[in-house]
Amino acid sequence: MLTGRDVDAEEAERIGLVSRQVPAADLLPTCYEIAERIAAFSRPGTELTKRTLWTGLDASTLEGHMQAEGLGQLYVRLLTANFEEAVAARAEKRPPVFPDEK
Repeated sequence: MLTGRDVDAEEAERIGLVSRQVPAADLLPTCYEIAERIAAFSRPGTELTKRTLWTGLDASTLEGHMQAEGLGQLYVRLLTANFEEAVAARAEKRPPVFPDEK
């Protein structure tokens, strides 16, 4: 990436730039499958993850990044019942149903 040279899909996968390759014919169904998995997560948790990733780009230190993530986790914990639902679902070996509210 630092050299600016193009890499093909095989090399991108080999060096960890992408997690996997998908044949062109399977691309759209694979995207929908991933989108459905993400949609099943806690909405505030997904928003927090996106915000944390963007904040991490601006964080000047690991400590700054960890502080931002910790505040986000506290926000989700205090303002929704999703954490308790995630713990209960894991203990009961069932998929979680996130209410996204207290």
